[in-house]
Amino acid sequence: MNQKKIDFAKKLIGRKFDESCSEELLQSILNGTHSLKENKRAGGCAGNAERVLPDNEMVIPSVCFSCNSTCEVLIYKDKNTGKIIRVEGDPDSPQTKGRLCSKGLAAKELVYSPKRLLKPLKRVGERGEGKWKEISWEEALDITAGKLIEYKEKYGPEGLALLEGTRRGWSRVYTRMVNLFHAPNHGAAGWAQCLWPRLLDCNLTYGGAQYGETFDFPNTHCVLAWGVNPATCWGVRAGDIMDAKERGAVLIAVDPYFSETAAKADIWLQIRPDTDMALALGFLHIVISENLIDEKFIREWTYGYEEVKAHVKEYTPEWAAGITGVPADKIRKAARVYAKAQAACVIRGAALDEIHDSVQVCRATSILAAITGNIGKKGGNIITSSRGDISQNSHDFIYSAQIPEEIKKLRIGYDRYPLLTQEISPVPSAHMPSLWETVLTGEPYPIKCAMIFGSNAMVSYTNSDKIKEAISKLDFLAVCDLFMTPTGEQADIVFPASSWLERNNVISSFQSSNSYTLIEQKAETIGESKHDVDIIIGLAKRLGLEKYFWEDSDRYYDYLLSPTGYTFEEAAKQRRLFKPITYHAYEKNGFKTSTGKLELYSKLAEHYHCDPIPTYTPSFQSFESTPELAEKYPLIMTASRHESAFRHSENRHQPHLLELVPKPYLYINPDTAGKLGIADGAKIKIESTAGQAYAFARYTEGLREEVVQGTIGWPGEYNVNKTVPWGQYAQGVGTVCCRGYLCRVEPVNEQVY
Repeated sequence: MNQKKIDFAKKLIGRKFDESCSEELLQSILNGTHSLKENKRAGGCAGNAERVLPDNEMVIPSVCFSCNSTCEVLIYKDKNTGKIIRVEGDPDSPQTKGRLCSKGLAAKELVYSPKRLLKPLKRVGERGEGKWKEISWEEALDITAGKLIEYKEKYGPEGLALLEGTRRGWSRVYTRMVNLFHAPNHGAAGWAQCLWPRLLDCNLTYGGAQYGETFDFPNTHCVLAWGVNPATCWGVRAGDIMDAKERGAVLIAVDPYFSETAAKADIWLQIRPDTDMALALGFLHIVISENLIDEKFIREWTYGYEEVKAHVKEYTPEWAAGITGVPADKIRKAARVYAKAQAACVIRGAALDEIHDSVQVCRATSILAAITGNIGKKGGNIITSSRGDISQNSHDFIYSAQIPEEIKKLRIGYDRYPLLTQEISPVPSAHMPSLWETVLTGEPYPIKCAMIFGSNAMVSYTNSDKIKEAISKLDFLAVCDLFMTPTGEQADIVFPASSWLERNNVISSFQSSNSYTLIEQKAETIGESKHDVDIIIGLAKRLGLEKYFWEDSDRYYDYLLSPTGYTFEEAAKQRRLFKPITYHAYEKNGFKTSTGKLELYSKLAEHYHCDPIPTYTPSFQSFESTPELAEKYPLIMTASRHESAFRHSENRHQPHLLELVPKPYLYINPDTAGKLGIADGAKIKIESTAGQAYAFARYTEGLREEVVQGTIGWPGEYNVNKTVPWGQYAQGVGTVCCRGYLCRVEPVNEQVY
């Protein structure tokens, strides 16, 4: 960043965040005079104008699945060549109103990349040597299914590691196959690190209803964005929040970094990484001690309020300020604004999933929403409507109960991390760090065969050097991906997967829409790449599981839509399925907990030997908890920054996206960098107790001097996950703390061009 940019940034944010321009708005919340204004754009679609296409063009309405936002799009094709010309946001979409991020706009580069895998490959050289032979789908599936059967017979079903990545509409089909094959060691790099802690909170607190993950932004007076920056990772919600702001809603952002969301906030709480529990408990103390609660809702619909009230008495805002670095007066103001708003909603993100007390801090935010009466109400945290399609996200769909109990108990981490590995989990799965340690050591049993769908494991897992070492110990590895990744380079068989532009899909998720089931339509075919669902069905047939699956992916989507009365083809003509939100849904059937109420004191958490009320514990590594370590590693690392151009380790084969983010950056305060002799843009080395990685310094006034922020997803020496330590994990779920561990940074004496 040159000096002019630095000076401009200082003018924008200064040394302190200036919220004086929001004072009148904040006071209207506090004195009860706040009202919302009409936002015509937010209330409906952006267009409905008839589009006039050139004679050679046709358009296919679809859904971009570059990330979990799944934004509705229009795919323009050349009638003569059949090739995709461009992808645009759909201005008639009630979900996005025409918005689309850079990943969607650059999707043509994804589908036509010259680096795409086009045929199944079999390794013919040494592992990692890069020598491959193209083979038929029949041979690739036969070999892989044969190896799965062979190693299951040799080592037992526990001797297989069947892993996957982020969801793309096929994830639960994969899990279904794994469970029916009785393989207990299933999982993903991100489940204990992303979303699962929030969903576990929903299970523990609401009895499974996902109030913590659904938000009535069109009617809210206050948005509390805690550990989430939707502008870079959740485009649909970023638009919703800005629409809410335009209507007059207050935005409170909790973030260590001056993110896009913090920049738009009326109150920005610049918290130290991994101290969110202290802030949440401080909020609860203020709300309860000042009686800013919904007494009727607490009395009629909650369990354990008196226990929570006694528990948070000691957690004063002054105490919280000492830990979080957020001034006590600012904590008071934010808590009061949230609690006094006519309706408020909390939106949470992966930052809460990736800290040392992940599930518990999510629980604390749900308790805050509950005691202020913001559950199920208009403008609060709500649940999505049911459009009638079959949910893939149920234990019945994935046949969780099919694995015999004696085999379930062999799952790695079964006793130590019950919230992840047992039936309370959204998808019961193994604890990933412990599983990779098992692959390395052979204890408590050998794991010699693995299959990985949609995950670049050697980049996406924390403590990545350990993953690389563990993969080298496998006898057989099959990988399914769009590109040859570092993980694929180590495989014996590689399946070429299709992109979202090459497949149909039915998308029904709170991450996409509160009220709509979306229909994704295929627009292209590339080489011999296949939909993951069809690959999984092909494997399932060879594993003797044919009766549990469908003829192909098209019949699968017909099945999902069957209760609605539509086939996939008929639903595609409808564009989307709709059902309105039902407020106060709990009034009909209560909450599916043991008490029938929303459990502030969680009896289910207690059953699993976890804290029934969220309790503060210090970070695994910090200046206070590990002072001797802090002398060697004097900076706090938060290692999971998402760049809007990328999705985890994806999209780095797309030239236009690389123009936006050409290098792996480490964000660092200029004053800190100056003391360390690090110039803006210079190559630097990051070291921790786990290992080391490299990056390029990017100056920002938006971080505290003691905090640095790494960017995930880059391969090789630039993989910041190499620095994320193992050994201590979140209670019950086993989350690796990758936002809030200690590191040191130093310049590298290399010429950088």
